[in-house]
Amino acid sequence: MKKLSSRDYLIGLSVVYGIVAVLMNILCMKSLSFGSSVIICDGGQLISWMVFLISNVITEVWDEKTAIRLSSFVAVLSFAFMLLARIEVFIPTLSEYNDQASAFALIFSNGPRTIISSATAFWVGNIINVHIIYKIKVYLERKQKDRGILFFFRASFSTLIGQLVDNALFMTLAFAPIGLSVYEMRWVDILTAVISGTVIELVVESFFVPFITIPLTKKIQSVKEQEEKKS
Repeated sequence: MKKLSSRDYLIGLSVVYGIVAVLMNILCMKSLSFGSSVIICDGGQLISWMVFLISNVITEVWDEKTAIRLSSFVAVLSFAFMLLARIEVFIPTLSEYNDQASAFALIFSNGPRTIISSATAFWVGNIINVHIIYKIKVYLERKQKDRGILFFFRASFSTLIGQLVDNALFMTLAFAPIGLSVYEMRWVDILTAVISGTVIELVVESFFVPFITIPLTKKIQSVKEQEEKKS
């Protein structure tokens, strides 16, 4: 069996990244409270940590430019998908499928404000995440102090800032009570959603850093180094 090349890993990670990003926009249509008014987040945040995990791996193995290109492409892809779903809501259907059409419209009834807010927040949050982890990586490499525990720190710290910006930007742009759309939220609920969502994403991704992020990064780096030696 042919061994996977670094290019194969990059393609695979990019595909998973794109799929997760699109699914986030579908799952976020449902709000989650876990039975508590203190914990509020959208369903997309259950998998959004995967996007940051993949960004961290790509930034570590390749570079900041590669990760930003991927984030930018997927942001456009997500925007196009949600726009297409929004357009489909207005396309007539047969009368016997009215219930199905109503259910579809209810799920994808988010207007231009939400679509633009989602794509913008995703793009900005991911670029900030990539930039932070890359700058810390370069600094530590110069100091020759790039060990596993420091990798854990920069992966978790970059996720904290990136997710915080992503959540705050999305919730503010999409749901701030400024009279731009029918469905808006109170500022206290927006703040609660931003904090609880960021904490959930940070805890989940930090948990997987030692088990997925670090081993996967080392594996791909090893493959990449072998390819460079052969060339």
